[in-house]
Amino acid sequence: MAAMLVTGSLVVVLSACGTSGRTLRDPAPGATAPPRPTSTTAAVPTTAAPIGLSITSPAWEPGGAIPATFTCDGDGVSPPLTVAGADDSVVELVVVVSAPDDAGSFHWVVAGLDPREGSIGEGAVPPGAVVARNGLGVAAYEPLCPPVGQSNLYDFTVYAFAEPSGITADTPSAQTEEIVSAGSVALSVMTGTYQR
Repeated sequence: MAAMLVTGSLVVVLSACGTSGRTLRDPAPGATAPPRPTSTTAAVPTTAAPIGLSITSPAWEPGGAIPATFTCDGDGVSPPLTVAGADDSVVELVVVVSAPDDAGSFHWVVAGLDPREGSIGEGAVPPGAVVARNGLGVAAYEPLCPPVGQSNLYDFTVYAFAEPSGITADTPSAQTEEIVSAGSVALSVMTGTYQR
């Protein structure tokens, strides 16, 4: 490509190995180049996911045997749980107890947990929290109860939310599953087993 200045305007002469058969026209007087497009890249969220989120129980070791008191063979009360590691970006925690061996059946859903509270007492629900509907459609703890002679695995999962989850006492378990899958920013799982 070569260029030369003629009477104050820039004339560009193009050379190429071939031609398209089209001729170039001079631009209209006063014509300008189109504006450069601005970036359309979306802003990347800068909110970090909570680091070190965890859920444990003083009643059994992670992956260990769940005491009968929390099952249909005992008192059938909800277990004590301890949650830690939620950072300042978290405004709500939701705890879900489910049975992956039983098509993910929800045994207990506790929403509206204060991230700074950190614990749920045995057979209790912290102030301000709400128990949503379990897999049976009841807003209560369903005692763990595998078939006689069978050992079941149970997941105790805490979900962290950067905005309120919207889960209420009337929220069906299927809707709760959608909310925690789509809306949580972090999660932690503790497992336990029970055999009858």
